[in-house]
Amino acid sequence: MEQVPRADGPPVGERSVEQATRQQKGLDAVVGGLSTGAGPVAFAVPQRLAVVDSTNRYLARLVNDGLPTGAEVPEGYAVVADHQTDGKGRLGRAWVAPPGTSVLCSILLRADLAPDQLHLAASVVALAALRACRATAGVDLSLKWPNDLISSSSAGGPAGTALEPVPAGRGVARKLAGILSEVVAPRRSDEPARVPARRWPAVVVGIGINVNWPAGWPPEDSRDPDLAAMAQGATALNRLVGHEIDRDELVRRLLEEAGVLNGALFSPEGRHGLASQYRRACATIGREVRVELGDESVTGTALDVDDAGCLLVSTGACIRTISAGDVVHVR
Repeated sequence: MEQVPRADGPPVGERSVEQATRQQKGLDAVVGGLSTGAGPVAFAVPQRLAVVDSTNRYLARLVNDGLPTGAEVPEGYAVVADHQTDGKGRLGRAWVAPPGTSVLCSILLRADLAPDQLHLAASVVALAALRACRATAGVDLSLKWPNDLISSSSAGGPAGTALEPVPAGRGVARKLAGILSEVVAPRRSDEPARVPARRWPAVVVGIGINVNWPAGWPPEDSRDPDLAAMAQGATALNRLVGHEIDRDELVRRLLEEAGVLNGALFSPEGRHGLASQYRRACATIGREVRVELGDESVTGTALDVDDAGCLLVSTGACIRTISAGDVVHVR
Protein backbone atom coordinates (compact mmCIF):
# COMPACT_ATOMS: atom_id res chain seq x y z
CA MET A 1 0.00 0.00 0.00
CA GLU A 2 1.26 3.41 -0.89
CA GLN A 3 2.29 5.38 2.15
CA VAL A 4 0.13 8.43 2.78
CA PRO A 5 2.18 11.55 3.54
CA ARG A 6 1.63 12.92 7.02
CA ALA A 7 2.62 16.04 8.86
CA ASP A 8 5.31 14.21 10.78
CA GLY A 9 6.75 12.61 7.62
CA PRO A 10 9.05 14.02 4.95
CA PRO A 11 8.06 17.64 4.35
CA VAL A 12 7.91 17.53 0.58
CA GLY A 13 9.21 15.58 -2.38
CA GLU A 14 12.09 16.97 -4.42
CA ARG A 15 9.89 17.78 -7.37
CA SER A 16 9.34 21.19 -8.81
CA VAL A 17 5.94 22.81 -8.32
CA GLU A 18 5.21 22.33 -12.01
CA GLN A 19 6.22 18.65 -12.02
CA ALA A 20 4.19 17.85 -8.92
CA THR A 21 1.11 19.53 -10.30
CA ARG A 22 1.25 17.76 -13.64
CA GLN A 23 1.88 14.39 -12.03
CA GLN A 24 -0.92 14.70 -9.46
CA LYS A 25 -3.56 16.47 -11.52
CA GLY A 26 -2.63 15.80 -15.11
CA LEU A 27 -2.84 19.55 -15.68
CA ASP A 28 -0.44 22.28 -16.60
CA ALA A 29 0.71 24.37 -13.66
CA VAL A 30 -1.37 27.41 -12.89
CA VAL A 31 0.78 30.48 -13.31
CA GLY A 32 0.15 34.00 -12.08
CA GLY A 33 1.55 36.89 -10.13
CA LEU A 34 5.16 37.99 -10.12
CA SER A 35 8.28 36.30 -8.90
CA THR A 36 11.26 37.47 -6.91
CA GLY A 37 13.38 36.02 -9.68
CA ALA A 38 13.25 36.17 -13.45
CA GLY A 39 9.79 34.91 -14.33
CA PRO A 40 6.26 34.12 -13.21
CA VAL A 41 5.61 31.81 -10.29
CA ALA A 42 3.37 28.77 -10.05
CA PHE A 43 0.32 28.69 -7.81
CA ALA A 44 -0.12 24.97 -7.54
CA VAL A 45 -0.37 22.09 -5.08
CA PRO A 46 2.97 20.31 -4.77
CA GLN A 47 1.84 18.25 -1.79
CA ARG A 48 -1.38 16.78 -0.49
CA LEU A 49 -1.56 15.50 3.08
CA ALA A 50 -4.03 12.99 4.47
CA VAL A 51 -3.79 14.49 7.94
CA VAL A 52 -1.84 17.36 9.47
CA ASP A 53 -1.92 19.35 12.68
CA SER A 54 -2.43 22.61 10.78
CA THR A 55 -1.71 23.45 7.16
CA ASN A 56 -0.59 26.94 8.21
CA ARG A 57 1.81 25.57 10.80
CA TYR A 58 3.11 22.97 8.38
CA LEU A 59 3.81 25.49 5.62
CA ALA A 60 5.39 27.96 8.05
CA ARG A 61 7.81 25.25 9.21
CA LEU A 62 8.63 24.45 5.61
CA VAL A 63 9.30 28.14 4.86
CA ASN A 64 11.80 28.32 7.71
CA ASP A 65 13.45 24.96 6.97
CA GLY A 66 13.46 25.17 3.18
CA LEU A 67 12.96 22.37 0.66
CA PRO A 68 15.04 19.17 0.91
CA THR A 69 17.23 20.54 -1.89
CA GLY A 70 18.08 23.55 0.28
CA ALA A 71 16.07 25.85 -1.97
CA GLU A 72 13.69 28.48 -0.69
CA VAL A 73 10.00 27.60 -0.77
CA PRO A 74 8.68 29.48 -3.82
CA GLU A 75 5.88 31.98 -3.86
CA GLY A 76 2.56 30.36 -4.68
CA TYR A 77 3.50 27.10 -2.95
CA ALA A 78 0.41 25.52 -1.44
CA VAL A 79 -0.34 22.65 0.93
CA VAL A 80 -3.72 20.92 1.01
CA ALA A 81 -4.92 18.44 3.65
CA ASP A 82 -7.95 16.19 3.95
CA HIS A 83 -8.04 16.64 7.72
CA GLN A 84 -6.56 18.89 10.39
CA THR A 85 -6.15 17.74 13.98
CA ASP A 86 -5.38 21.19 15.39
CA GLY A 87 -6.70 23.65 12.84
CA LYS A 88 -7.26 27.17 14.10
CA GLY A 89 -9.37 30.07 12.93
CA ARG A 90 -9.33 33.68 13.99
CA LEU A 91 -9.22 34.50 17.71
CA GLY A 92 -7.85 31.02 18.42
CA ARG A 93 -11.09 29.20 17.60
CA ALA A 94 -10.87 25.56 16.60
CA TRP A 95 -11.61 24.56 13.00
CA VAL A 96 -13.75 21.41 13.12
CA ALA A 97 -14.80 19.31 10.11
CA PRO A 98 -15.12 15.60 9.24
CA PRO A 99 -12.18 14.32 7.15
CA GLY A 100 -12.56 14.83 3.42
CA THR A 101 -15.42 17.32 3.61
CA SER A 102 -13.57 20.64 3.37
CA VAL A 103 -10.95 22.45 1.37
CA LEU A 104 -8.11 23.00 3.85
CA CYS A 105 -5.39 24.92 2.07
CA SER A 106 -2.47 27.19 2.95
CA ILE A 107 -0.72 29.32 0.34
CA LEU A 108 2.61 31.13 0.56
CA LEU A 109 2.65 34.74 -0.65
CA ARG A 110 5.74 36.94 -0.87
CA ALA A 111 5.43 40.65 -1.52
CA ASP A 112 7.15 43.80 -0.36
CA LEU A 113 4.27 44.95 1.86
CA ALA A 114 4.40 47.46 4.69
CA PRO A 115 2.94 46.30 8.02
CA ASP A 116 -0.32 48.16 7.35
CA GLN A 117 -0.62 46.45 3.95
CA LEU A 118 -0.19 42.84 5.08
CA HIS A 119 -3.96 42.39 5.33
CA LEU A 120 -4.03 42.53 1.51
CA ALA A 121 -2.44 39.07 1.38
CA ALA A 122 -5.55 37.65 3.04
CA SER A 123 -7.70 39.73 0.68
CA VAL A 124 -6.05 37.99 -2.28
CA VAL A 125 -7.15 34.58 -1.01
CA ALA A 126 -10.59 35.79 0.11
CA LEU A 127 -11.40 37.27 -3.29
CA ALA A 128 -9.95 34.21 -5.04
CA ALA A 129 -12.24 32.00 -2.95
CA LEU A 130 -15.30 34.06 -3.93
CA ARG A 131 -14.42 33.61 -7.60
CA ALA A 132 -13.65 29.91 -7.19
CA CYS A 133 -16.94 29.19 -5.42
CA ARG A 134 -18.85 31.04 -8.13
CA ALA A 135 -17.09 29.13 -10.91
CA THR A 136 -17.24 25.70 -9.27
CA ALA A 137 -20.53 25.72 -7.36
CA GLY A 138 -22.41 28.55 -9.07
CA VAL A 139 -22.97 30.47 -5.83
CA ASP A 140 -22.37 34.15 -5.20
CA LEU A 141 -20.98 34.71 -1.73
CA SER A 142 -19.98 37.81 0.19
CA LEU A 143 -17.26 38.72 2.66
CA LYS A 144 -17.83 39.51 6.30
CA TRP A 145 -15.08 41.65 7.75
CA PRO A 146 -12.32 40.80 8.00
CA ASN A 147 -12.21 37.64 5.85
CA ASP A 148 -15.12 35.24 6.36
CA LEU A 149 -17.06 34.02 3.33
CA ILE A 150 -20.81 34.10 4.01
CA SER A 151 -24.05 33.34 2.26
CA SER A 152 -27.40 34.87 3.20
CA SER A 153 -29.63 31.88 2.68
CA SER A 154 -31.77 29.45 4.59
CA ALA A 155 -28.94 26.92 4.58
CA GLY A 156 -28.77 24.17 7.12
CA GLY A 157 -31.23 21.61 5.79
CA PRO A 158 -30.37 17.99 4.99
CA ALA A 159 -27.54 17.32 2.57
CA GLY A 160 -28.79 16.77 -0.96
CA THR A 161 -31.60 19.29 -0.61
CA ALA A 162 -31.48 22.44 -2.69
CA LEU A 163 -32.26 25.39 -0.48
CA GLU A 164 -33.99 28.58 -1.57
CA PRO A 165 -32.23 31.90 -1.00
CA VAL A 166 -33.74 34.30 1.48
CA PRO A 167 -34.34 37.85 0.19
CA ALA A 168 -31.46 40.24 0.85
CA GLY A 169 -31.47 41.68 4.33
CA ARG A 170 -33.82 39.03 5.75
CA GLY A 171 -31.66 35.93 5.76
CA VAL A 172 -29.20 34.73 8.33
CA ALA A 173 -25.63 35.15 7.12
CA ARG A 174 -24.14 31.68 7.41
CA LYS A 175 -20.39 31.16 7.28
CA LEU A 176 -18.89 28.97 4.58
CA ALA A 177 -15.20 29.74 4.95
CA GLY A 178 -12.67 31.40 7.17
CA ILE A 179 -9.19 32.74 6.51
CA LEU A 180 -6.20 33.09 8.81
CA SER A 181 -3.00 34.76 7.64
CA GLU A 182 0.30 34.66 9.49
CA VAL A 183 3.63 36.34 8.84
CA VAL A 184 6.40 33.77 9.20
CA ALA A 185 8.71 35.13 11.89
CA PRO A 186 12.38 35.52 10.92
CA ARG A 187 14.75 32.89 12.23
CA ARG A 188 16.58 33.67 15.48
CA SER A 189 20.25 34.53 15.09
CA ASP A 190 21.27 31.40 17.00
CA GLU A 191 19.28 29.07 14.74
CA PRO A 192 21.03 27.30 11.86
CA ALA A 193 20.36 28.85 8.45
CA ARG A 194 19.23 26.18 5.99
CA VAL A 195 17.87 28.69 3.51
CA PRO A 196 19.00 32.24 2.66
CA ALA A 197 17.50 35.15 4.54
CA ARG A 198 14.18 36.27 3.06
CA ARG A 199 14.22 39.49 1.09
CA TRP A 200 10.47 40.07 1.36
CA PRO A 201 7.96 39.03 4.05
CA ALA A 202 6.67 35.49 3.86
CA VAL A 203 2.94 35.40 4.53
CA VAL A 204 1.15 32.09 4.94
CA VAL A 205 -2.57 32.44 4.21
CA GLY A 206 -4.74 29.52 5.25
CA ILE A 207 -8.35 29.00 4.20
CA GLY A 208 -10.92 26.44 5.24
CA ILE A 209 -14.02 26.08 3.04
CA ASN A 210 -17.00 23.93 4.06
CA VAL A 211 -17.69 21.95 0.91
CA ASN A 212 -19.50 18.61 1.31
CA TRP A 213 -21.07 18.15 4.73
CA PRO A 214 -22.67 14.76 5.41
CA ALA A 215 -26.30 14.53 6.50
CA GLY A 216 -26.85 15.30 10.15
CA TRP A 217 -23.62 17.22 10.57
CA PRO A 218 -22.90 19.26 12.55
CA PRO A 219 -25.21 17.82 15.23
CA GLU A 220 -27.58 20.51 16.42
CA ASP A 221 -27.82 18.99 19.90
CA SER A 222 -24.05 18.75 20.41
CA ARG A 223 -22.66 19.79 23.79
CA ASP A 224 -19.43 20.83 22.09
CA PRO A 225 -19.63 24.64 21.88
CA ASP A 226 -17.74 24.76 18.57
CA LEU A 227 -20.10 22.25 16.93
CA ALA A 228 -23.16 23.92 18.40
CA ALA A 229 -22.02 27.27 17.02
CA MET A 230 -21.42 25.74 13.58
CA ALA A 231 -24.90 24.19 13.56
CA GLN A 232 -26.42 27.59 14.22
CA GLY A 233 -24.24 29.83 12.08
CA ALA A 234 -22.44 27.90 9.34
CA THR A 235 -23.22 25.95 6.20
CA ALA A 236 -21.48 24.15 3.32
CA LEU A 237 -21.56 24.51 -0.44
CA ASN A 238 -23.44 21.23 -0.94
CA ARG A 239 -26.19 22.50 1.37
CA LEU A 240 -26.61 25.55 -0.85
CA VAL A 241 -26.72 23.83 -4.22
CA GLY A 242 -28.20 20.43 -3.38
CA HIS A 243 -25.35 18.27 -4.67
CA GLU A 244 -21.72 17.50 -3.94
CA ILE A 245 -18.96 19.79 -5.18
CA ASP A 246 -15.68 18.60 -6.70
CA ARG A 247 -13.11 19.63 -4.08
CA ASP A 248 -10.16 19.17 -6.44
CA GLU A 249 -11.72 21.50 -8.99
CA LEU A 250 -12.45 24.03 -6.26
CA VAL A 251 -8.81 23.96 -5.16
CA ARG A 252 -7.61 24.31 -8.74
CA ARG A 253 -9.80 27.36 -9.31
CA LEU A 254 -8.84 28.84 -5.94
CA LEU A 255 -5.15 28.72 -6.79
CA GLU A 256 -5.70 29.93 -10.33
CA GLU A 257 -7.56 32.99 -9.09
CA ALA A 258 -5.05 33.59 -6.28
CA GLY A 259 -2.26 33.58 -8.85
CA VAL A 260 -4.04 36.23 -10.89
CA LEU A 261 -4.90 38.46 -7.92
CA ASN A 262 -1.46 38.09 -6.36
CA GLY A 263 0.04 40.24 -9.09
CA ALA A 264 -1.84 43.24 -7.68
CA LEU A 265 0.31 43.20 -4.54
CA PHE A 266 3.38 44.41 -6.42
CA SER A 267 2.29 47.92 -7.41
CA PRO A 268 0.51 50.82 -5.67
CA GLU A 269 -2.18 50.82 -8.35
CA GLY A 270 -2.69 47.10 -7.98
CA ARG A 271 -2.98 47.30 -4.21
CA HIS A 272 -5.50 50.13 -4.52
CA GLY A 273 -7.56 48.07 -6.96
CA LEU A 274 -7.41 45.05 -4.69
CA ALA A 275 -8.68 47.09 -1.74
CA SER A 276 -11.52 48.41 -3.90
CA GLN A 277 -12.52 44.87 -4.93
CA TYR A 278 -12.54 43.86 -1.27
CA ARG A 279 -14.84 46.77 -0.33
CA ARG A 280 -17.29 45.89 -3.11
CA ALA A 281 -17.45 42.29 -1.90
CA CYS A 282 -17.73 43.12 1.80
CA ALA A 283 -21.30 42.73 3.08
CA THR A 284 -20.34 44.28 6.42
CA ILE A 285 -20.09 47.79 4.97
CA GLY A 286 -23.38 49.62 5.42
CA ARG A 287 -24.72 47.13 7.97
CA GLU A 288 -25.66 47.62 11.60
CA VAL A 289 -23.03 45.62 13.48
CA ARG A 290 -21.94 44.61 16.92
CA VAL A 291 -18.21 44.17 17.37
CA GLU A 292 -16.99 42.14 20.32
CA LEU A 293 -13.57 43.34 21.40
CA GLY A 294 -13.07 41.15 24.43
CA ASP A 295 -13.33 43.81 27.10
CA GLU A 296 -16.08 45.81 25.40
CA SER A 297 -18.75 45.68 22.73
CA VAL A 298 -19.13 48.33 20.02
CA THR A 299 -22.48 48.75 18.25
CA GLY A 300 -23.11 50.99 15.28
CA THR A 301 -23.04 51.27 11.51
CA ALA A 302 -20.08 49.88 9.56
CA LEU A 303 -19.09 52.77 7.31
CA ASP A 304 -16.06 51.49 5.45
CA VAL A 305 -12.80 49.56 5.58
CA ASP A 306 -9.76 51.84 5.52
CA ASP A 307 -6.52 51.33 3.63
CA ALA A 308 -5.00 49.53 6.63
CA GLY A 309 -7.85 46.99 6.62
CA CYS A 310 -9.50 48.43 9.74
CA LEU A 311 -13.28 48.56 10.07
CA LEU A 312 -14.74 52.05 10.60
CA VAL A 313 -17.85 51.95 12.79
CA SER A 314 -20.04 54.94 13.56
CA THR A 315 -21.51 54.63 17.05
CA GLY A 316 -23.47 57.88 16.78
CA ALA A 317 -21.13 59.62 19.17
CA CYS A 318 -17.91 58.93 17.29
CA ILE A 319 -16.28 56.80 14.60
CA ARG A 320 -14.32 53.87 15.97
CA THR A 321 -11.40 52.40 14.04
CA ILE A 322 -11.29 48.67 14.74
CA SER A 323 -8.28 46.59 13.76
CA ALA A 324 -9.48 43.24 15.15
CA GLY A 325 -12.68 41.93 16.63
CA ASP A 326 -15.59 39.53 16.26
CA VAL A 327 -18.30 41.09 14.09
CA VAL A 328 -22.00 40.24 14.23
CA HIS A 329 -24.31 41.57 11.53
CA VAL A 330 -27.25 42.87 13.55
CA ARG A 331 -29.40 43.68 10.52
